[in-house]
Amino acid sequence: MVTKLPLIAPSSIACPTIGVEPQGIPHEDIKKWQNTYVKAAVRAYEAGADALEIQFGHGYLIHQFLSPHTNKREDEYGGSFENRIRFGMEILDEIKKEIGADFPIIVRISADEFVPGGWTLEDAIRLAKILEDKGVAAIDASLGSSCESGAITLQTLGTQKGLAWEFASKIKKQVNIPVIAVGRINTPELAEEILVSGKADLVALGRPLVADPLFVEKATSGRSKEIRRCAACHQGCLDELRAGRRFGCNFNPSVGKEEEIEIQKAPQPGKNVFIIGAGVAGLEAAYTAAARGHKVYIYEEKGEIGGQVLPGSVPPHKEELKGIVEYYKEVLPKVGVNLNLNHKVTAEEIAKWEADEVVFATGGQPIVPPIPGLKEYGFLTAVEVLRGKKQAGDKVAIIGGGLIGMETADYLSEQGKEVIVIELLEEVARDMGVFEKNLIMKRLKERGVEIYVKTRLKEVGKALLVETPEGEKELPLPDTIVLAVGLKPDPSLYEEVSKVLPQEKLHVIGDAKEVRKIVHAISEGRNLGFSL
Repeated sequence: MVTKLPLIAPSSIACPTIGVEPQGIPHEDIKKWQNTYVKAAVRAYEAGADALEIQFGHGYLIHQFLSPHTNKREDEYGGSFENRIRFGMEILDEIKKEIGADFPIIVRISADEFVPGGWTLEDAIRLAKILEDKGVAAIDASLGSSCESGAITLQTLGTQKGLAWEFASKIKKQVNIPVIAVGRINTPELAEEILVSGKADLVALGRPLVADPLFVEKATSGRSKEIRRCAACHQGCLDELRAGRRFGCNFNPSVGKEEEIEIQKAPQPGKNVFIIGAGVAGLEAAYTAAARGHKVYIYEEKGEIGGQVLPGSVPPHKEELKGIVEYYKEVLPKVGVNLNLNHKVTAEEIAKWEADEVVFATGGQPIVPPIPGLKEYGFLTAVEVLRGKKQAGDKVAIIGGGLIGMETADYLSEQGKEVIVIELLEEVARDMGVFEKNLIMKRLKERGVEIYVKTRLKEVGKALLVETPEGEKELPLPDTIVLAVGLKPDPSLYEEVSKVLPQEKLHVIGDAKEVRKIVHAISEGRNLGFSL
């Protein structure tokens, strides 16, 4: 789709992810397409590669030939197992012929496609044995198909962590060549555990090296706690790409900006930088400014750092988001940041500081819509519920079906509560990535969560009066109403201070400036730290 050229496949079966029916490759064109793989391998070999990996998995072309789900051909490239593997085997043979039988070739396979009527573990083991006989150097064992089981392929949040390693282990027991484990191996300790337990001979990292390119260097120098850990959230990488924006990382604002990986000292270090708020925007600004040689002080009114990441890590499958908070706990003391918790500052106190720069990273406040009867009936905010400050009753109505609302519904319905979601727009979870959305919607459906779209809560009285496209209707009163209609910036402290201190030394970042996602908050903190 990137090149705008016609799509091709073994058979004319559309990939649901793309929705465009491909052209089934005519028999006379088979060799032409096989030769594109061979030419690519030769280019890599001539460029000095130490090894090659051929993609036999994840729903790409060779995999489509392997899978009976996508290969309906009636010639020698379809039907039986031997015929379905023929396309890939001939490619492998030709590559070996061109670059030499002794050159290391790794083959990546899907150990199971997780599609009814598709490629199975039994197929994968059978293929792995044939690849071993062909002289392949190693098997890279992944899972899934990007077309119909993409969440499994990516091992995204909401999928079983470690599933791919278990499948790799089953293949390893059947072959004598090295087997590589992949998928959410985001700490050195986890990588070592996989190897020591005998699940695999090697591990391969992808996203963890995006989140922290210095992963290996830190791991081998006793600094594993300083690694920015990938949480498999995809908010900064794949979700951004799908939206047509720049590839990045939720937790690492330097992705694509290699000159920022090693932070350089400021031309004029030694500034007194005071930061109000210990959410991720403030924490990243503090780390960057301190690493550049400034004296940094953080003031946080709560008893812990992390801001909105803390409630955000509470819903099911989101616990790894807290890894970024653990990272800041480790690195901030090492760059000399002075952290003051349980300290709510006032404008009068700020005015007395000998500050060169004051940073307001004070976050946002929950939006409370002016719905008649709402305040009288009472409500909780999603943040209060997720942080465990207040408990919801057995029957809950969540107002707002964005990311926070749907994750709160996931959290409460998992506890067995009866949940409904009321959303004004025509679609819920609009701000979620496609794989995360599909998984959460599946869970909510299984638990019987009712979702009302294009529905507005008009009044809270003896019932919930809602306005729908069909007209007004009443819904039973819940035990608890939970507001999840978002946050709004809280500039009150900044506005007060700006009356007495020069504007040029005041800075507003994160949700205090504009409510967005983690990736934007951390990037804004990094950019400010570099500017001081």
